[in-house]
Amino acid sequence: MVPVFTLRSIMGLTLCYIRKGYFEEHPDFIKVLDVGNSGKQSKRTHLCVRVELDKNAFYIPLRNNLGADVRKFGRIGHSVPSEKRKNAGLDFRYVLIVNNPVYIEFQTERKIPSSQYRHILRDYEAIQKEFAVYLRGYKKAAVKGRIEKEPLYRESSLINFHRELEIRSTPSSTNRASSNS
Repeated sequence: MVPVFTLRSIMGLTLCYIRKGYFEEHPDFIKVLDVGNSGKQSKRTHLCVRVELDKNAFYIPLRNNLGADVRKFGRIGHSVPSEKRKNAGLDFRYVLIVNNPVYIEFQTERKIPSSQYRHILRDYEAIQKEFAVYLRGYKKAAVKGRIEKEPLYRESSLINFHRELEIRSTPSSTNRASSNS
């Protein structure tokens, strides 16, 4: 199971997991972290970011070594450093869409340092806005058939979710129909 955070209410972020079954039911996903290793995938920390405009629940992985969150070709994530992991951050490139709550299991124990949790809580609105910009750019690149040509999007796991994102395929773009709704 993947530990994730989700905004439940004004109370803040809540720790939860993406169940292993989600990854087992989608073995054809490409460009995701830990491809083919559902055991490892289901232990990864994610943050749920809801972008209402698409009616999807987006889960952004928290990585130990994100590196620079802004690269020369654009923003790939949001820095969330901790005392021990100075380069940690949320990685927009490996976002998952999980719209079926059967795959989500809420947890009561926080698995990340309090400093990171507070950082995410404090920056939650900025994270949502930054991710919305990334998502709009991805959709634009996909419609133009430029995902593989754009450094910001060529490693994006969003390629697995064109149906959920209502992206129509073009001759030079990939459109894998997924069934996670």
